[in-house]
Amino acid sequence: MTDRLGLLNAEQNKSPLRRLRDGYTTWVLFAGLTAFAVWAYYAATGLPSLLALIGVLSLGHLFLSHGSWKAFGVFAALTAAMLLLAVLRSDMVEAMARGADIGTAYAASKRYFEAPIVIWFLAWAAMFAARSQDEARAARIFHWFVYVLLVLSVVQMIEAVSNFGLRQSLSNQFFHSRDRMLIVGFSNTNCALLMMFWPLAMVQAARHRPAIIIFAAIAVVAAGITSDTNAHLLAMFASVAVFYGVKYWPRALKAFKPERVLAVLTLVPMLAFPAIIYALMKSGLAVKIKTDLLPSWAARIDIWSYAVARSLEKPIWGWGYEASRQFEPMIPNHPHDMALQAWLELGIPGLLILAAFWFWLFWNLKVTGEMTDVPQETGLRALDEEVAPVSTGNLSARFQPYLLAQATMFLVISTISYGLWRSWFYCLGAFAVMAAVLAVRAATHSIKLRN
Repeated sequence: MTDRLGLLNAEQNKSPLRRLRDGYTTWVLFAGLTAFAVWAYYAATGLPSLLALIGVLSLGHLFLSHGSWKAFGVFAALTAAMLLLAVLRSDMVEAMARGADIGTAYAASKRYFEAPIVIWFLAWAAMFAARSQDEARAARIFHWFVYVLLVLSVVQMIEAVSNFGLRQSLSNQFFHSRDRMLIVGFSNTNCALLMMFWPLAMVQAARHRPAIIIFAAIAVVAAGITSDTNAHLLAMFASVAVFYGVKYWPRALKAFKPERVLAVLTLVPMLAFPAIIYALMKSGLAVKIKTDLLPSWAARIDIWSYAVARSLEKPIWGWGYEASRQFEPMIPNHPHDMALQAWLELGIPGLLILAAFWFWLFWNLKVTGEMTDVPQETGLRALDEEVAPVSTGNLSARFQPYLLAQATMFLVISTISYGLWRSWFYCLGAFAVMAAVLAVRAATHSIKLRN
């Protein structure tokens, strides 16, 4: 009751302008996250348009959330550096280097770089809008979002059981889509739901509602099996392994923080993966193992091998931004691995910036300075006591397994499925950050009220 009164007093003490601004942002997030489910089902590849709309409505937060820039400064700088390198390696800049004036070069270029630059600003605005919400508002938003995700999970379960029955019916009546596109749409919807799983699990665990977590997990796994999207299944299993590994981090490894161990491990898919593919190529194993793999994985081996071979022709500066499109059909749209695409297109500088981003993300992926410690009802000891595992410490330690699991899921899918510049997927990453920020605050609010 004291916490409720304190939150009410804090709201009343705000200026009318601040209450209006906060209320406006709350409704933008309510509407945006509700629309997320609709977009995810009907057109997941259209998520950039939804993120752009939320970002435009939240642009003021780029100037209001000064603390946010300080907290996310390195991540913003690394993503900005990658975009700058992409522009410098674009066909427009290459034309200018050959003597064309900027107007002619711009008009003749494909201008792939325009959308990522615009989305960069709008994505940060949307994420800062989520970060501006206090615990009470975040709880209201995310508790509603849980119901939205639950409806989407039910729909995915029905689709999995009926073998895309709903989509087939809608397609026959309205869209007349090809069967292949029905499967792709179903898989993309599952990817969107997958990236929201761990924020949902965080909040529902804080509210002691495990049934919703279990049902959401069954829905995404069932959909992954039905659509034969093994990348989603691998990402789910890897994230579960990370979650429980961090949650029950061994006391013998207390000197090694789990997020920093994982940060070092991210260098394997970032820096070692191209070397692994090259070793398979030189040894002849790349050809031999294909006969023992599923067709989708055999195709990946071919794509990755070709991407490495082309990268070795221009290893320092690469072939240029979005050059992967030039190598069809050997590389269908993108190399299905973000590290290989970074090396192929942007050379060693691009690969190093990408590796630095993921390393820094995991190294610093913990909740700090956001909340006071709240003891758990079980009376277990805090993290800094010798006998306690990570899962029994303060709120920061309780949330860290969920955040690291969510980041792992995105990393795995990006490593074996989508390309570096797949716009709907990196916009999905921005939605995942928004959901994680709101989930941390919502879970904190639930725990405080319960205690």
